[in-house]
Amino acid sequence: MPESVRAARRYVREAAAYQEPDTPEDALGTLELLASELATNAIRHGARMSPGTSIRVVVDAKPGRTRVEVHDECPTLPYLRPASTLAERGRGLLLVSLMAAAWGCADRDGGKVVWAAVKW
Repeated sequence: MPESVRAARRYVREAAAYQEPDTPEDALGTLELLASELATNAIRHGARMSPGTSIRVVVDAKPGRTRVEVHDECPTLPYLRPASTLAERGRGLLLVSLMAAAWGCADRDGGKVVWAAVKW
């Protein structure tokens, strides 16, 4: 799993910088972090439905904003949970909601997409 998340971060940074060369460094860093959280959630909760399933990462960069999508094969939509100081995990979407200009999720044929957008 760590290799997949690392690959997602690298892909998002490179794709965003290629699609929109004027993307500021701090926005690229935020995109990497968001990609890491979304990919980790998809691998941990979405792609584990059956062996051999995969996730798909999509980047859409335009002047002033970039959207990252992570698609997986699990139909269960994530939801923002109240933060617990006792829990070891479960803060990923809270972090996404705080760092992204917007985020959301939607049903897709054979699964779902979770996305986050960064603006500058």
